[in-house]
Amino acid sequence: MPRHSAPLSGGSNNPRNNPRHQQRPAPRHGGQPGSSAPLPPSAGGAVSRGANEGLGAAAAAEAAVRAAREQRAAQAQRAAQQEAAAARRRAAASGPLDVDPSQPSGAPTQPQYGSRYQQQGGYDGYASAAGPRVMAPGAAGAVVSPYADQDRYKKKSNKKKAGIVSLVLLALLVVGGGVGAYLYLNPPTFNVTVNGMTRTVSQGTSPADIVADGVVSPKAGNLLAVDGAVLEEGGGTAFSGTINGNEITDPKTALHKGDTVQIVDGTDVTEEYDVEVIETEPGRAELGEGAIHVYVPGEKGKTEKRTGKVSGTVVEEVVTPVQNNVYLQYNANPGDEKVVALTFDDGPWDTTSELLDVLAENGAKATFFTIGRQIADQPKTMKKMVEAGHQIATHSWDHASAGDGRGVDMTRQTPEEQIEEVQKGQQAIADATGAEASKAFRSPGGNYHGDIIWNLQPYVTSEIGWNVDTEDWRRPGVDAIAQRIESAKSGDIILMHDGGGPRSQTIEALRIALPYLREQGFKFVTIDELLAYDDAKAIAQSLEEAQGQ
Repeated sequence: MPRHSAPLSGGSNNPRNNPRHQQRPAPRHGGQPGSSAPLPPSAGGAVSRGANEGLGAAAAAEAAVRAAREQRAAQAQRAAQQEAAAARRRAAASGPLDVDPSQPSGAPTQPQYGSRYQQQGGYDGYASAAGPRVMAPGAAGAVVSPYADQDRYKKKSNKKKAGIVSLVLLALLVVGGGVGAYLYLNPPTFNVTVNGMTRTVSQGTSPADIVADGVVSPKAGNLLAVDGAVLEEGGGTAFSGTINGNEITDPKTALHKGDTVQIVDGTDVTEEYDVEVIETEPGRAELGEGAIHVYVPGEKGKTEKRTGKVSGTVVEEVVTPVQNNVYLQYNANPGDEKVVALTFDDGPWDTTSELLDVLAENGAKATFFTIGRQIADQPKTMKKMVEAGHQIATHSWDHASAGDGRGVDMTRQTPEEQIEEVQKGQQAIADATGAEASKAFRSPGGNYHGDIIWNLQPYVTSEIGWNVDTEDWRRPGVDAIAQRIESAKSGDIILMHDGGGPRSQTIEALRIALPYLREQGFKFVTIDELLAYDDAKAIAQSLEEAQGQ
């Protein structure tokens, strides 16, 4: 910290700041009123010498004051050091130091910035007046140290030690409890029940250990060849059994307290073998009788040819029995429901739209087997069929007119002509409706036997016959047609025509018969809805099994 000297009495040391040393400036123009006359040269020199003499005297006075101040500061420092030494001697004789421990030995107390600090000439002046800081004397006159209250520190130390001991004890209790719980759940020895007998076993004991210790003596199974012949007695599993009712898959499974173990004789094991898989293509079968004719796809059979690695024996074993492609014929069985399927052939025709109105009046759905080449001429009728929710399937492209079909019998056509009749008929439906045609099919004249069955299998899922033939194509009269419709039983398929000629008799017969059937509780369904009542695959399997017996 820089030292500050007290100003000299009578003004500043700087002659510029001392009014006594400043000269009044000479007037710039002599002779002006109120101005002083210029000094002669001799007078100017005298003034200059007087000023220099005044400056020298001031410097000497300041040096004297500074020396006196430094002397007082040195004396004060020596006095403080002596006092501090005396305090240390007293403290050594009677107890802790009486000097404030926050101050270094022999150092004066830090001065506070204030008027006395300034008046005494900075730090040096303050140090000469400030004495050492000491603690207030006690009752006996001794200086009290801040560390004199030893009991307080002893109490804090004892509390800390007690807390540590408590934590250690708590940790020991937790560890001890965990060990106890583990030993309770996993005792070193415990009881199990083996074949109805209570046995005490050690931890880690397995069923294999029980057998090895002779607690039970099961008989091992044999090693067998692929044909079942015994290759090695006792070469199978050593034993088999259960633990708490669960099969023993690993003989070295560790047992637990309270387990119930049942150990019995071992099982036979077949030797390892090489396998060659032989596939069998499905055959064809025509089964059953009825108006519904559906295809039940077959499945390839799989047979394994096994060659034993030990014995060299070769055997063949059927893994998956072959299932034939079945052309199944049956009648629908709707159970307790009363349903009939109305079907119409040879349309669409000019009168088909009127027939659709009669069906709508009676809430009846039907299936239309259409002639493909006639569809393009009846776009409105086809749209009306679709919007009413009827099923649309093909009845061939031109009613078997190509080749030797003679307009009624597709069985006389070549396989290519048969396929073309179906595919073109289905495409005409798709073009008119914008949707894929039904895969149901009705062959012209109901002629569907022989090779045509398998020729068309990839293209149709069913060929639909009928249970009731109204013979409306003969136009026998309205009453005759109506009576035949009313004779239908639940599950029957009724054959009618909406094309191929005038169909006014059929339309009028429907006006009579449909209300009657509704009164009898019948519901009118499409062919697909009728097929859904039965499990064709289950029927086919049942018939095949019956044939095999």
